[in-house]
Amino acid sequence: MDRRTFNRGLLGTVGVAALPPLFGQEDNNRLLIDEGFEGEIPDFHTYQASYAADAARAHGGQRSLRVTVAPGKASGGAYFRLDGLVKPGQDYEFSAWVWCGSAASVRLYVSAHDGKSRYIRGQAAGGKPGEWMQLTGTVRGREGHADDHETMLAMSTTGESWFDDVVLRETVLPTPPIEAYPLVAHSLHGLADRRATALRPGETYRLDGRQGALTPGFQPGEAVRPDQAAVPLPPDGMLVFAVDAPVAMWASGVLVLEPSSDLRPGLRATVLCDTTVIGAPMVAADPWQGVGNALTGPAPECVGTRPPDRIGLTPWLLPAGRHHLCVASPHCRAGGTFRELELTTLGTPVRPPLQQFALLSDTHLGSGRPIWMNAKLDGPACAELGTTLAALRAEGIDYAFLAGDMTDGGTREQFALLAQACAGTDLPVYGCIGNHDSYHASSRSDALELCAKLFPTGSTDYAVRLGRLRFVVLDGSHWKAKDGRFVDRYDAADSGGIGVKPEQIQWLQDTLAADRHAPTIFVWHFPLHNRQGISSCGYRLGDWHMGPEVLATLEQAPNVVATLCGHTHWNEANVRAGRPHLVNPAFCEWPNAYRVFRVYEDHLEWELRQVANRGFVRESCVVPKALSWMISTAPGDLGGRIDG
Repeated sequence: MDRRTFNRGLLGTVGVAALPPLFGQEDNNRLLIDEGFEGEIPDFHTYQASYAADAARAHGGQRSLRVTVAPGKASGGAYFRLDGLVKPGQDYEFSAWVWCGSAASVRLYVSAHDGKSRYIRGQAAGGKPGEWMQLTGTVRGREGHADDHETMLAMSTTGESWFDDVVLRETVLPTPPIEAYPLVAHSLHGLADRRATALRPGETYRLDGRQGALTPGFQPGEAVRPDQAAVPLPPDGMLVFAVDAPVAMWASGVLVLEPSSDLRPGLRATVLCDTTVIGAPMVAADPWQGVGNALTGPAPECVGTRPPDRIGLTPWLLPAGRHHLCVASPHCRAGGTFRELELTTLGTPVRPPLQQFALLSDTHLGSGRPIWMNAKLDGPACAELGTTLAALRAEGIDYAFLAGDMTDGGTREQFALLAQACAGTDLPVYGCIGNHDSYHASSRSDALELCAKLFPTGSTDYAVRLGRLRFVVLDGSHWKAKDGRFVDRYDAADSGGIGVKPEQIQWLQDTLAADRHAPTIFVWHFPLHNRQGISSCGYRLGDWHMGPEVLATLEQAPNVVATLCGHTHWNEANVRAGRPHLVNPAFCEWPNAYRVFRVYEDHLEWELRQVANRGFVRESCVVPKALSWMISTAPGDLGGRIDG
């Protein structure tokens, strides 16, 4: 093709030979866009922004493209039109060099319209104010839709930013982590099983690298058995040990992990027993927030203090049988050097629970992979939710609650996806409406029709007795107009927030008054109480609490033992007036976590888990943003006890 021609504009002058393929095989990398903004600027589609060639700064030539957000708008961008250029079923890779303006962040993404709504097919996000940085992303052909049109490559920013040397090319992508991980896990576990450690109650064991199995990433065939006690953990590295428990027992431990030289604030490693998170140590820095956007912007270039080598693990219940302990590096940096895992088993007898249940939140079923703090795997989450529910049932979990934002857009098609995910198992699942589930006038009726089993009374407000527990579920996602009236749909131009109708408060008061004795758990989508303050790594936690009238009502009921919610996408375990308020991380977005509860006659125990497919976890992490604080914001949020 004539490399200077693209749509009605002219492309840059950087030679093709100077642009090696980013991914895949070189002979499958047909170049479609190579724009250096040296000639005539392409005719972009724009949204809430303006653009112009700028000679003040450039990456690969004399000019770049300056994109300026319209006054009063939070973000905007310029878009390459790709219809007629990209083909269904084809893999693509894209990249651009970006220069973020002061307090701005950028996104580079490919989106398409599937005939019903626009969705994001692939994206990259990050950038450093005042410095050129390359962002790269991919589009996987098989994740597209047959009706896709109006496909665009977006250069989006939250302020004024510059873009240069934009590339789009055809490619053949390697097996994605979601698909590769089952093979990786099979190999890892097979190697670890050859050196399994038999446990006995009341003993202490010291495991070093020679007893484990290591993989440097998510490509099958790379697992090895280390021959040294100390093991460096590269980014994406996983070190796995096998242990055998003859009976159910409690365990605790200490991880000895020498930190890497990268002291950016955030996660050092994730320590798991199977899928239960038993450690998430952090590098702490002076209080910080994201660049460009306090919540969703990339982590700043700040340096924390060197953390200790010895890390205490959260005590956890080890059921009888074979288990795999995993020390997993963060995806955005090396985990450091593993020295030892000290494991102590307790001799305390373990009683079987009366029942067990799971709490999942923010599954956001839909299409594509939009970025929030990390990547929301709205499309891949459909299958992963079904797999997780089936695994929970096979384990012996009795029922599960979904604490809102079950779908990403509250459409009929998305509620059908939710019904399909829940139908793959006989695990009883109970639903709750979140703000993403209520965008349309038809959202609630579609949910009640297509997902009837999730709402046992035929209403989105309901109470249900399950064993010794009573659950009260409230739909707090009713949209308001600017004048305060409740309306039946979300209107961005006339949005006055979201809340609970007065008659729902009366329903809640009556429902709580009807039973003042049964231990009661309240479930809805929004935090009633946020801790705020500084998280474990220094991130300044925001205050996202809602529903003060709901909280006041609950605090009048003596038998409400806990409140459960989601919404923020990060993990908090808080106590107010002696009552636990647990905020779940997101299922579809990193850290892809949920909670499991064990119910006893006089108390409940809970633990935090991550999705079993660590390839799903990997693909949800936006590495350039380096936002990894959401998995653990304070000591005590990986496991706990609720009395009552």
